[in-house]
Amino acid sequence: MNWSVYADLSRPLTAAERRSVFEALDEVVLDSGCVGPQNGGVEEVYFRVDAVSAAEARVTAARLMDVLLAKSDVQVRYELQLQPGY
Repeated sequence: MNWSVYADLSRPLTAAERRSVFEALDEVVLDSGCVGPQNGGVEEVYFRVDAVSAAEARVTAARLMDVLLAKSDVQVRYELQLQPGY
């Protein structure tokens, strides 16, 4: 099953940080995704994962977020929200 992952970040990113996170996302996640500010001033990373369950999707999404934040050298916390894809 395909899952949409929305990772709300704990703070706004600078333009350089946003670019760095996107470059890491493009490298790490198949079919990439997007990074940017959302309504209410929340910065968000969006991508999709394939997993058989919500629990597996959450674990995969958290692992990918940790990798792309490490690659981009951006220090930020995140909160994941998942929705089943169609």
